Amino acid sequence: MSSIKDLIAATSEVPTSSVNVPSETETDEKAKLQILVSSLTEEQLDRYEAFRRSKFPQAQIRKLVYGMTGVSPSANCCIVLCGIAKVLVGQIVEASFDVQEQLKESGPIQPKHIRDAVRCLRNKGLLGFSSHRKHRLKRL
Repeated sequence: MSSIKDLIAATSEVPTSSVNVPSETETDEKAKLQILVSSLTEEQLDRYEAFRRSKFPQAQIRKLVYGMTGVSPSANCCIVLCGIAKVLVGQIVEASFDVQEQLKESGPIQPKHIRDAVRCLRNKGLLGFSSHRKHRLKRL
């Protein structure tokens, strides 16, 4: 009888692996991020803060996915798609700033910078789709 009680007591205890104790690599990454953020200029810090605060509305992503597939996506799927969209927009904006710098212009980015950035990313194959479709379906 005592062995069953010991087994029940042992299984009801919280395992030590489930306790959230930051590992050394996590603390190192946080320290590196803090050093990086502290070295940003004020303009870069403003952009970084705006990027951290921004997000895509999950309801709109859900409607978009449902409209394209006819299947209602799960909450986790919407979260992932919102994150991917945010990263994609971030890449396009950074490439737009590069294009603006190459053209030796200043001020806010303009639509022409965004178009050129998308064109460059598309030509490099970084957007996941290209302007020239290699595999087209042929009619039988």
